[in-house]
Amino acid sequence: MFGIGSKPSENARRIMEHLGCPCEYFPAGKNPAHIQAAYEHSLAEVKNEPYIPVIIHVDDILAETLEMFEEELESGETLSDRRKKLIARAEGFAEAWFTKRLSEMKEQYGQQDWEQLIGSVTECAKGENNTHFSGYVDFESGKTCEAVLAKIPVENPWEVFAWVPFGGWNECPSPEEMLVIGKYWYQRYKAVPAVISHDTLEFAALPVKDKSAALGLALEQFAFCGDIIYQGTDTVGRLAGILMQSSVWYFWWD
Repeated sequence: MFGIGSKPSENARRIMEHLGCPCEYFPAGKNPAHIQAAYEHSLAEVKNEPYIPVIIHVDDILAETLEMFEEELESGETLSDRRKKLIARAEGFAEAWFTKRLSEMKEQYGQQDWEQLIGSVTECAKGENNTHFSGYVDFESGKTCEAVLAKIPVENPWEVFAWVPFGGWNECPSPEEMLVIGKYWYQRYKAVPAVISHDTLEFAALPVKDKSAALGLALEQFAFCGDIIYQGTDTVGRLAGILMQSSVWYFWWD
């Protein structure tokens, strides 16, 4: 579905062709609220149709990543086969992954610096309310970048990472790890992947009202994406305060 007078870029066409599912195209320059409203409308239809809506920020890096995923197909293997294999390989326990990652991070920073990164429980009261997606927004203009709203035909929300696989570089988790963690966060918090770019990920979720649960989730998110603390809230306690009031989880990797 294309907007009037708009034409998808080559990258957008490549991404939609890779997905092979119904997509709504949004040219750059839209009001961000327009795309979020379209997402929420699609989400309301999920009860009647077997798909998960995902907003994809179009860029050349993501388009190339998806093409590389296809180039890795073995002889006689289809893209559908490849996706099923990725989902099947993504077995494991997210809790063990978080524990191992946090232990490594704590050893790296030392006790004093670690305590500063964790912060105080009282900082939970300083959280802001995050209810709007921003992973497809140009922060200088306040307008949207080119985007696609894809209706990905999967039964389980975390399986979208097999359709839009990214990561596995620097400290960004691999697609397999994202599948495992996405499954865990959905089962525990009903968090659903909603916005994906080559280095940004947003979940739609309900606020975590319990302070202890919010602190535990904030630690998990710190392990998943250190930059949200290093370049964002500064402490896990402040992140927990945000999670207690917010319906959007935002992650990015440099």
